[in-house]
Amino acid sequence: MKKNMHKEKKKHKKNSKKRKQVGILFVLIGVLLILVFGFGEYQSYKSAIEIRKLQQLKEASSDNGNGIDTSKILPEYRNLYKTNSDLVGWLVVNGTQINYPVVQSTVYQEFYLDHNFDGENDESGAVFADARNDVFKPDDNVILYGHNMKNGSIFGTLQYYLDKSYYEKHKTMSFDTLYKRYDYQIVAVGLSKITDESADTFKYYDFLNAASEKEFDNFKEKIKSLEVYDTGVKMKYGDKLITLSTCNSVEKNGRLFVIAKRN
Repeated sequence: MKKNMHKEKKKHKKNSKKRKQVGILFVLIGVLLILVFGFGEYQSYKSAIEIRKLQQLKEASSDNGNGIDTSKILPEYRNLYKTNSDLVGWLVVNGTQINYPVVQSTVYQEFYLDHNFDGENDESGAVFADARNDVFKPDDNVILYGHNMKNGSIFGTLQYYLDKSYYEKHKTMSFDTLYKRYDYQIVAVGLSKITDESADTFKYYDFLNAASEKEFDNFKEKIKSLEVYDTGVKMKYGDKLITLSTCNSVEKNGRLFVIAKRN
């Protein structure tokens, strides 16, 4: 009898110890999840604050004069340029949260994938122009990249354009260079389909300039095959285009692009 009671007590202590260990494990997991979620929220909040700061600096449109000649730059971009000389313009897409400076690193193409406008490490990155592009000339097709962020920042709201009814209400955007203001009309919304880990059916992001009308028409036909709907707006040889490019959640490892032509 006593032997059985001793065994029961020993078993109870063992089970109690296991329950405590499991309880501690759940608490630790809970704390870890809170920390991870909290860090993500903090990063989103920090990114939002940084972007608002840049927007306010643009709106101030003053010249603080630190020895850099910015006389040819549009007034609202002078201070921003002094903050970061990688600045090449400003993008606004009507009906979305996209209202950002555009930077370009010709030294390291992917620098702004994980660095913000101030050059700080930031998983949100920044909106940046393809290093191969001449934004000011400009090339026939200037390509702008940005992350498809879940919180809607950077190019996170670009996916709205997968819905044609949304496009019908938001057909325009603006892209100012440092020196001139330009308005654009959206001509195509598409998804690139990846056939394997390294190849697209068509690398729209490799089209920068058309050597001939035939080459441009070939680009136009390829884009047509990737469109999610027909906007009814046509591209023609000689048009100056911008292409906004981001990842998409529709195709595995796929890309979403929105092309617009200058008015």
